[in-house]
Amino acid sequence: MTTTPTPAGVEINGGRVRTERQLLGHNLRAFAEKADISLQYLSQIERGDRQRVSPAVFGRICDALRIPKDQRRQLVLSDAA
Repeated sequence: MTTTPTPAGVEINGGRVRTERQLLGHNLRAFAEKADISLQYLSQIERGDRQRVSPAVFGRICDALRIPKDQRRQLVLSDAA
């Protein structure tokens, strides 16, 4: 029996990231710097072009958004989506 390996990473809700970033009043460039990711990478995430990010990047985005560890599931794409 063969199984398809599950890709490592977190499926992130880019639209929710954008909303939360805007609520904090950060522009794209400032937030990318705060999260220590490239502007292009953040833009891809927010547009939904990139839905899977590494756990480390996910953590930096959540930290930059000031989302407590127990509430970070709000940025994960739901299974029903």
